[in-house]
Amino acid sequence: MKRFSTLLILAILVSVAAFAAESGSGKIHLTNSVMVGSIELPAGDYKVTWSGSGDKAQVTLTQGKNVATATARVEAAHQNNDSVTVTSQNGDRILDEIQVHGTTLVLQKGQSIGAGL
Repeated sequence: MKRFSTLLILAILVSVAAFAAESGSGKIHLTNSVMVGSIELPAGDYKVTWSGSGDKAQVTLTQGKNVATATARVEAAHQNNDSVTVTSQNGDRILDEIQVHGTTLVLQKGQSIGAGL
C-alpha cells in the first residue's frame, strides 16, 4: 500500500509540474531597453504571462501601455532565480530568454506577434 501511495503522489506531482509549465505569470525587471521581435521595450518592471507549451507558447510582456507578445519555447529552468538573457546584435539588445518561477521561456528570433506602445 505504501508503494502505491508513493507512486500516486509522484504521478500527481509530475502532472502538476507539467500543467504549471503550460501557463503562468511572473515579473521581471529590464535594466536596459530590449528588442522583442521588432518591438523595443524600455527599461522597467514587466509582468510576464504565457500560455501553451513546447515550441508554440505565447508570451506577453506588459508595462502600462508597453506590450509585446512573442512565440517562445517552454523549458524547465536551469535555476530557480528569475532572470533574463539578452544578447547584442547590430547595436540592439535582443531579449532571448526569460526565466520565471522555475520555467525558462526561449523567445523565437524575429517572432514578435503584436505590440502596442
